[in-house]
Amino acid sequence: MNNTVWFNSPAKYWTDAIPMGNGFLGGMFFCSDKTDRIALNHDTLWTGCPRYVEKDGAYEAYKKAQSFALKNDFISAQKELIENFLACWTQAYLPLGDLYIEHPFSLLSAKNYKRTLHLENAVLDCEYEKSGVKITKEAFVSNPSDVLVYKISSSKGIDFSVNFKSKLRSTVTYENDTITLDGICASDSGSKLSKYPCAELTYSEKPEEQGVSFRTVIKVISNGTVASSSDKIKVKGSTQTTVFLCTKTNFKDGLTPASKSGIDYKSSCVNAVNSAVQKGFEALKEEHIADYSKYYSRTAFTLNKNNQNSSLPTNERLIAFKADKTDLGLYELFWNFAKYLTISSSRENSRATNLQGIWSENLRAPWNSNYTININTEMNYWPTLCFDMPELMFPLFDLIKLISFTGERTAKEYYNAGGFVAHHNTDIWGFTAPTHGDAQWGYWQGGSGWLCHSLFEYYEYTGDREFLSDFALPILKKACEFYSDILTDIGDGKLSVCPATSPENTFKCNEKATSVAKSSTIMDTIVLDCFENYLKGCEAVGISDDFTEKLKEQIKNIKPFKIGSKGQLLEWDDEYKECDKHHRHVSHLIGLHPFSIINKNDTPELFDACKKTLEIRGDAGTGWSLAWKINFHARLRNAQKAYDLLNLQLSPVKSRRKSGFNYGDGGGTYPNLFDAHPPFQIDGNFGAASGINEMLVQSDGESIYLLPALPSEWKEGSVKGFRVKGNAKIDFSWKNGRITDYKLHSENEKLKVII
Repeated sequence: MNNTVWFNSPAKYWTDAIPMGNGFLGGMFFCSDKTDRIALNHDTLWTGCPRYVEKDGAYEAYKKAQSFALKNDFISAQKELIENFLACWTQAYLPLGDLYIEHPFSLLSAKNYKRTLHLENAVLDCEYEKSGVKITKEAFVSNPSDVLVYKISSSKGIDFSVNFKSKLRSTVTYENDTITLDGICASDSGSKLSKYPCAELTYSEKPEEQGVSFRTVIKVISNGTVASSSDKIKVKGSTQTTVFLCTKTNFKDGLTPASKSGIDYKSSCVNAVNSAVQKGFEALKEEHIADYSKYYSRTAFTLNKNNQNSSLPTNERLIAFKADKTDLGLYELFWNFAKYLTISSSRENSRATNLQGIWSENLRAPWNSNYTININTEMNYWPTLCFDMPELMFPLFDLIKLISFTGERTAKEYYNAGGFVAHHNTDIWGFTAPTHGDAQWGYWQGGSGWLCHSLFEYYEYTGDREFLSDFALPILKKACEFYSDILTDIGDGKLSVCPATSPENTFKCNEKATSVAKSSTIMDTIVLDCFENYLKGCEAVGISDDFTEKLKEQIKNIKPFKIGSKGQLLEWDDEYKECDKHHRHVSHLIGLHPFSIINKNDTPELFDACKKTLEIRGDAGTGWSLAWKINFHARLRNAQKAYDLLNLQLSPVKSRRKSGFNYGDGGGTYPNLFDAHPPFQIDGNFGAASGINEMLVQSDGESIYLLPALPSEWKEGSVKGFRVKGNAKIDFSWKNGRITDYKLHSENEKLKVII
């Protein structure tokens, strides 16, 4: 039952619904017995078009701020950056629309209701009885055929109707058995305005500024009679009806205006639906399961025994877990759900998963549902390599490649530097400028370097030298060129990025809050990691030149980490008074995780300082913050604390509709297992799964550590197929907390397994 998410009532709210997707097309299935709803998204439906964000005087403002920071006048440095350096917001991810199926007997209550998501094959089914009629629904979203398929069967002939609504500018036609929606995304999300959330969406008539155009085709095939009216398709006397839905767009890439892409998306959409109809439901289902299962079946995580609540509906199981943690199967279910979300939201040639994966309900989504690259986008891909799904990293790599182009001009015009840079937000168009609002998030140049860490990590896990030499190293070099150019002597010959921030955190300077310091630990760590990974990669492929020698010299002088008066790792260049000592971001520990610059063997004092930092910071935080802390404690071999925080992540949070969003601290899990940031963000799902991986196995390319942070409650279990650094996979089992057997699948004879 730990591969099954199920409920005994229809979804009332969006965070009760079941998510499904094929990487491109995402749907939230409510499975109502009355007016059923499938809320839909497509990964390329964003506002905007390719553009460069200019900011007159930005470089001069940067140099002024640097001068202020070097004199410890951080308030003036921050003021200069806010007023004269920051630019605007990114573009926004948009919802496609809603498919509605109005069922019969709407005033009657359903009996024996059950809706189920089968994680092992990504198929949904729902069944219930009404007025003596048994109704069954079955659905999946096929990647090979790029269609959503929804079948409704009944024991007697029933009548119902089908219609589609979109909040985007569009026209919809109903003809015979087909619904056709043609629409266009807004040209701008209001990103040039100063307030957030932004103003109304705007549309341009200029072809080069027009947004992404799209077509959705829905075909209703039934053994009953099917007829259309002006606003719906009516089905009568049906015992079996299948709905086929496809969406195609004219988006080509982040550098090409959609209106100039030349993509015949309209015909492509019609052809895809017609092809799916010809294949039929069963053939499509078989094709879908074979495609999906090849990823899902690669790995497994099992905790033996104590699954007594597996027969409960998932929402009730979460509630029961709050009082009784003996339901070990819930950890398995949550981990399996993260695998499912990975496959459903990030596939070859899709866009990278954004803040909400591919599932976003609101026309004005929280934080534009963009790519927040000061942790959240990276966290979305933390478990992917250990899940042994390296192919599914490439949507992220495509995004990195895009910003390695768009970020060149930003590096030159904002910093007068070579290479490329990205700040804390980006979007489908490769936005790289510093975002508007406040320096605590907008002025931060670490996005490009942090993202590049995943490029080298892919090589560490796969050993793919062609990827390293042809794809990763050219991008890594450009990131290094930027940081090499902006490193500044901040005193005593020590180099750092100046001025610097630590994402979204602040401290007191002359009793005033500021986020700008002379340097920050996270930026020093990102630069060091970027340089070291590039040099390791160059050594692996035999590159040695003046630039590698320059980096080696700069590494020697990068400002070293500092430990404070309480034994904690300092976040900035000095020990300043923090405005919020329990702040959700713990960015200065990036060297502990996801990097491994700080570790027990090589840097024991810093390792202990990270422990103290987390002790001071506390456990509370948003969903992704809790998830990151699980990973931190796993790296620190603090099994019990990692376990406790994982339990906090699994705290039940009620679904409800609000007039606005709660952006405050919270954390927990919604009834459908989505992470409750709040509001919903998908990074907490992936981050917590990564934490479980780290509790079970850690690797550095030379050694593989089994059960490094196993809590005492997980007495017995097994792991299958985990990918580890060194291009290897491992299976192992344990009992009473001790390894009973393991098998390493590798041709790397230098790898050591440490029990």
